[in-house]
Amino acid sequence: MQWGPEEARPADPAREVAAFLHRRLGSGPALLWTEGDPPDGEPSGAAPAHRAARWAATLRRLLGRAVEPAGELTPGEGSALLLFQHHGACQVRPTPGSDQGLRLRSGQWLLLPPGCGCHLKCRPGAEPLALRIPTA
Repeated sequence: MQWGPEEARPADPAREVAAFLHRRLGSGPALLWTEGDPPDGEPSGAAPAHRAARWAATLRRLLGRAVEPAGELTPGEGSALLLFQHHGACQVRPTPGSDQGLRLRSGQWLLLPPGCGCHLKCRPGAEPLALRIPTA
């Protein structure tokens, strides 16, 4: 995230993601690539459901609002979809109706606004996680 000159960069990746969400929720799609160490201390190969639940709890605490693991990547009315590429890379094609896609790389977060979902085409060994954040 690009920080203004008067703003201090958060000390840890979870706070950086929370600041990103605080600024970007309610607007269009946005991409964040956290700086520094990977934002998760768990080794690659840890259970994705556990990692998603852990991130949801951390962001829920930092934001003071509901954040839940997303079981599906379908468009959610009234909730934003937050994707994090923990390891590897995936091709992301937002839905509905987008022919354009982007490559989500390790360490990147993609925020999709309410009403947007996506299709993922991941490389072998890729480890994405998805969270839903109600906005209504």
